[in-house]
Amino acid sequence: MQAMSKPTLCVINYNGAGFLPATLSVACALADRFAAIVVIDNGSQDGSVELIERDFPAVKVVRLRENLGAGGARNAGLREAPTDLILFIDNDVALTERCVDSLLAAIAQNPKAALAAAAIIYAHQRDTMQYDGAECHFLGMQTLLDEDRPVTSISSEVRKVGSMSTCCFIADRSRLPRDEFFDESFFYMFEDHDFGVRVRARGPEVLSVPAAHCYHGAGTSGLSIRQLGTYSSKRVYYLIRNRWLFVLKNFSARTLFVMAPLFLFYELAQLLIVTKKGWIRHWWQSLTWIVGNLPKILEQRRRIQRLRTVPDRQILVGGRIPFRRELTAGAIERAALAVLDAVVVSYWKVAGKLI
Repeated sequence: MQAMSKPTLCVINYNGAGFLPATLSVACALADRFAAIVVIDNGSQDGSVELIERDFPAVKVVRLRENLGAGGARNAGLREAPTDLILFIDNDVALTERCVDSLLAAIAQNPKAALAAAAIIYAHQRDTMQYDGAECHFLGMQTLLDEDRPVTSISSEVRKVGSMSTCCFIADRSRLPRDEFFDESFFYMFEDHDFGVRVRARGPEVLSVPAAHCYHGAGTSGLSIRQLGTYSSKRVYYLIRNRWLFVLKNFSARTLFVMAPLFLFYELAQLLIVTKKGWIRHWWQSLTWIVGNLPKILEQRRRIQRLRTVPDRQILVGGRIPFRRELTAGAIERAALAVLDAVVVSYWKVAGKLI
């Protein structure tokens, strides 16, 4: 591999001292594949930076003064990386040679692609795919591809997709629109989804690379469903708020008009659900944030819609509501979700032809 074709590895970190030794040990073992290894530290307070400087002196640390969220850290990586090819990973991801080589090959063989996402495999269950890329569901959420399927059942064929999952992905800065960055107002959740859809709407392709295997650890402390077994209050807030923010910014006026009856139905159903689960405070906080920031959101919307070249019909997909099915509690909730799914799937069969 020639020096100019080597990517910069950017590890995104916030209070990840428990993950970094394993992650950086694997990364440093693959150091000959990278032009540089950089940790973007999001104002950690757990000794992460000191650990890196002591145990991994060859790794460069970019210190951010405060936690800007994953999107803010990736923006710093996009600015600071010495190469146009940048491989981003979370602080609990273990790379493989196959992952690096497959992502580089996918980008090289698809000259219109600016982003390519790896296949994320559970570190504790290495025969099971967590997901390998994402699409944009017309309700505004991500549909994760091949979620929880056996690794051996997954095709290795590279796919063009409409959204972006950023646990492990490669970006070609020379192919990205120069004025597109992660929206830091998302802070947590949907910032990758938003970025991927905006890039795709501008014309560059987004790829899913199922052959690019890497291993994902426990996830963000205090937020990961794998750790908690349920939704944290912070996750509930960002899930509701950020979906609204995403839809208001990115969906065309035509799509919003066509989908308005279903969106109203879905929002009423969501309100009933959050009330039943005791999340009404988070719903209200989300609504007040959206209303308070509406002028800024509409300004962003005007810019996004003016610059896009790819219509929603080439980005959005249908299907069941993207939801963790195991989090439904009891027969009544499962039955309600089945009804919602049936309505959503049926509506898309007609509305999907009109957007």
